[in-house]
Amino acid sequence: MRTRDLVTDADIAKLTPKPGGAERTLRSFGVPGLMLRVGRRKRSWELRIERKPQVRKPLGEWPQVKVGMATDTARQMWERHRAGQPVDGPNKDEMTIALAWPLYEARLRDENRSEKTLLAYGHSYQRLSDGIKNRPLRDLLNDRTLMADEVKRIRDKLHNQKRGGQNAAAQSAVFVSALFGFMRDRDPTLLGDPVSACQTTVPKRDDLPILGIDEMAGWWRDVQKIGNPVVREALLFGLLSGLRRASLETLEWKNLDLRRGCLRVTVAKGGSERAFDLILSRPMLRCLWRARHAGRMLYPEAAARWVFTGEAGHLRGNRLTKLGVYANHALRRSYATAATHAGVDEATVGRLLNHGGKSVTAGYIKTSHLGRMLAGAQTDISAAIVGNLGNPLGIA
Repeated sequence: MRTRDLVTDADIAKLTPKPGGAERTLRSFGVPGLMLRVGRRKRSWELRIERKPQVRKPLGEWPQVKVGMATDTARQMWERHRAGQPVDGPNKDEMTIALAWPLYEARLRDENRSEKTLLAYGHSYQRLSDGIKNRPLRDLLNDRTLMADEVKRIRDKLHNQKRGGQNAAAQSAVFVSALFGFMRDRDPTLLGDPVSACQTTVPKRDDLPILGIDEMAGWWRDVQKIGNPVVREALLFGLLSGLRRASLETLEWKNLDLRRGCLRVTVAKGGSERAFDLILSRPMLRCLWRARHAGRMLYPEAAARWVFTGEAGHLRGNRLTKLGVYANHALRRSYATAATHAGVDEATVGRLLNHGGKSVTAGYIKTSHLGRMLAGAQTDISAAIVGNLGNPLGIA
């Protein structure tokens, strides 16, 4: 009997490997790519789909998986493959947040999104109840009150915590909306936004810490009492630059360009695509020089790479918040306030802080008209800050 006629379980039971024990492969089962591999010890089913994306999927062993079961499974996988669905995943109507989140997380990593962004989305996912996580996406779209009730549940659960759970609930709603946007690219029939009935914005806080202009001199005196000179310079540079914590702590010497007067910031909010050139004033350059000298004395190995060094390589920004002085984002707000007092317009401050969309400092050209304007603005801001610090010797 020819192998292409062996389509019944009774026929397969009679099969043996080729002479010498070589594996025999059968392919004629009415489903493209479905094959049975007959070896000395077992008979294994496998489906191969050569169309992109290519699939190599084991379907079990005969006789546990009979011919009928193998062909039915292979046909279902082909249908999913043609529809653009994972061959061994759920149907589109069965897709849930729990199943979609690993796919979305993989996409975010492919886009080089920052670990903090991934961590924030992970926390937002964990806050969701199991009932919402495992509910079909289409159900959440058809009944918007499901997410509205979920957001209320999160707020009620966290009402005794900071900001009464309002921010956490809004973040989870934003996460669900973003995840649906990603899944809509895979299934265009997922129309609408499941959180349209939810509050996804949080009122601005009026209690955010900020180093006031009239407090800078006292702050500087307290900073001088800190024993570690690298930490002192990191705090000063944070005020002079307005950098976010993650950007400040990961600055590297290889990205310093003295000819153009800038330092490339590669770790920025929004991922590597938002990297930008930080324009340096004279006080900022002097601060960097002191930081390099101190780093070489305290942590010579780490100082070859990192601008602000620490015991674990680069300085950790969370350490700066435990010193009893304003640090990190409080200094970023102070930078913006000092810029306003220096007469720098809001749009220019936004460019220097890499706010919003693609900043012009992403490709800073020192000799251009805009470059000279930005460099002048940075000089004015630094001068205002140094003046409010009390014009300490050696800073400017």
